[in-house]
Amino acid sequence: MKIKKLDPALKRTFSYLKPFKKEFTFIVLTLLVSTAVGFFQPLVIRAITDDGMLQQDMSVIARSVLALVGLVLVNQAIELWQTRVFADIHNQSYYTIFHQVFEKLLHLEKSYFEDKNNTEILSFLQMDVSQVSSITDRYTVMSASYIFRIISGLVGLFVISWKLALVVLAMVPVKFFLVRGLSKRREKAMDEMIESSRDFSRWFGDNLNGVDEIKLWNLFQCREKVFSQRQKNLLKLEKKGTMIDAWNMFWEVLLEWSVTIVLYLLGGWLICAGSLTIGAVFAFASYSGYVTGPVSALINIKMYFARIMPSARRLFKFLDMETEKDDGKKTVSSRPPRLEFRDVAFRYEENRPILQGANFTVEPGEKVAIIGQNGSGKSTILNLILRFYQPDSGLVLADGEDVNSLSLEDYRGLFSVVSQEPYLFLGDILENTDLTGNTTNEQLQAALQASGVAGYLERMPDGEKTQIGRNGAKLSGGEKQKLAVARALLKDAPVVILDEATSGFDVESDAYLHGIILNEMREKSVIMITHHYEHLGGMDKVYQLEEGVLREVEGPVR
Repeated sequence: MKIKKLDPALKRTFSYLKPFKKEFTFIVLTLLVSTAVGFFQPLVIRAITDDGMLQQDMSVIARSVLALVGLVLVNQAIELWQTRVFADIHNQSYYTIFHQVFEKLLHLEKSYFEDKNNTEILSFLQMDVSQVSSITDRYTVMSASYIFRIISGLVGLFVISWKLALVVLAMVPVKFFLVRGLSKRREKAMDEMIESSRDFSRWFGDNLNGVDEIKLWNLFQCREKVFSQRQKNLLKLEKKGTMIDAWNMFWEVLLEWSVTIVLYLLGGWLICAGSLTIGAVFAFASYSGYVTGPVSALINIKMYFARIMPSARRLFKFLDMETEKDDGKKTVSSRPPRLEFRDVAFRYEENRPILQGANFTVEPGEKVAIIGQNGSGKSTILNLILRFYQPDSGLVLADGEDVNSLSLEDYRGLFSVVSQEPYLFLGDILENTDLTGNTTNEQLQAALQASGVAGYLERMPDGEKTQIGRNGAKLSGGEKQKLAVARALLKDAPVVILDEATSGFDVESDAYLHGIILNEMREKSVIMITHHYEHLGGMDKVYQLEEGVLREVEGPVR
C-alpha cells in the first residue's frame, strides 16, 4: 500500500509553527491541566445530583458546588492565558509572512509588475498571508487539546456505561466520510473563488487607473454593467462555498442530536431498569460532549485546510519566484566607471527586436546623448544599464567587468536617475527630495535651488512640508519633474541618467538645468535621452537608435 506523502505546501505552512516551540510546550502543559479539570467536572455534577439532591444532603451540595466553582475558575484562567499567547503567536507569524512577501516584492524582476496593477497584487497577497498565518490561530493549534479531551471523555464514557459509549463512537465514521466528500468540494470552490477574485481585482484596479478615460469617453454605464456581471459571479462562488460549510454544519448538528436522542432513550431505559442513576446519565451526557464535539472539530480540520491550501500554494509559488539577478560579489568604486555595451541584443518576449548587436561606450566623465523615435527602445537601453532587464545576448560592462558580477546594490548606487514619469511617494516635498534622510540641510537646500524646486516653494501652502498626494497628484508636471531632478542631484552619484528629464520644464528652467549638466557635472558621467536636439550642444557623443540599430552620429543632428 502506498503511503501518501504530505503536501509540500502543507508541510511548509506548518513550518511557521516552529519558532514557537517554547510557547507550545507551556500550552500543552496547560492543556493537560485543563483536561484533568474537565474530566472531574461531570463527576462533581453527578455527586451534586446523586449524593446531594437525591439524598437531600445540603452539605454535599455545598462542597460539590464550591469544588465546581474552583474547577470553572481554573479553566477560565487557563483560557484567558491561552488566548493572550495565541494572539501573540498569530501576530508574530502574520508579521513574519507579510515581511517575507514585502521583501520579495521589492526584489522581484520588473517584468512581474508589468501585467499587474497594485490593487490586484495587494488584494491577493493580503488574502494569502491572512489564510496561511491562520495556521497559528487558536483553532488549529488547539486541535491537540481535542485529543486529550477525547481520551478523557472516552475514559468517562466507558467507566459509566460501555454500551452507551458504543452509540457515541458510531457517529465518528459517518462524520468522517461526510466531511471527506465535502472538503474536496470546498477546496475546488475555494480555487474557483480565488481565480474569480483575482480576475475581478485586476479588472477593478485597471478601471481605477483608467478613471480619466472612463470619464472622457462616458463609459459609466458599460463599466457598471461589467462590474455587475463580475460581482454577481464572484458572490455566486462565495455563496457556493458558504453553502458547503452550511451543509457540513447541518450534518454535524443532525448527527450530534441523533446521538443525544438515542442517549436520552437508552439512558432513560437504563434509569428505569435501575442500571444507572440520573446523575450518571447527566455525567455521561457531558462526557459524550467531550467526544462528539472534539471529534467533529478534528474531522473538520480537513474542511479548514481546504480553505487554506489554495492560498498557501499560491503564496509559496510567489515566494519561490525568481528575484533580480544578484550573484555579484565584487564591490564598485565611487568614481564614474567606463560603461560599455558589447553586441547587446534584446527583445520583449515575442515582440520585434528592440536592440540588435548594440555597441557603445561611456567613458568616465563623458556626456552622452541617445536620440531616436518614440518606441525605438531608448528607455530599454537605460533599463539594461540599470539591470532592470537582462540582455538576450551580449554584455553590459562596467570597467571591463560584466555588471552581473558586481553587487547589485553597490552598482545601482553609482546612478542618479530622472525619468520622464518619476514616481513620487506619499509625503511632503522634503521627504520626496531626501529619500534616505541622511543629508545635511545645506546639501538639501542646494539641491532644491539647483533643480528649481525652491522657485515654487513660496506658492506652496506649507512650503517644504506641503503634502504632495499620491504620486505627486497635487503638483503640476513641471513641479514633479523638478522635484525628481532635486532628489537626483542630492544623491550625488557618479553617473547621472536623464530620460526626457526636462519634459515638464519651461524654456528658462530647461536651459538652466542644461547649464548645470555641462558646468557643474564635469566630473560625472551623464547619459541623456532627449527629443530636443538643442540639448545636444556640449555632448561628447550622440547615439541614434533606429529599428534596433544603435549608431554614433557624426556631425550635426537634423
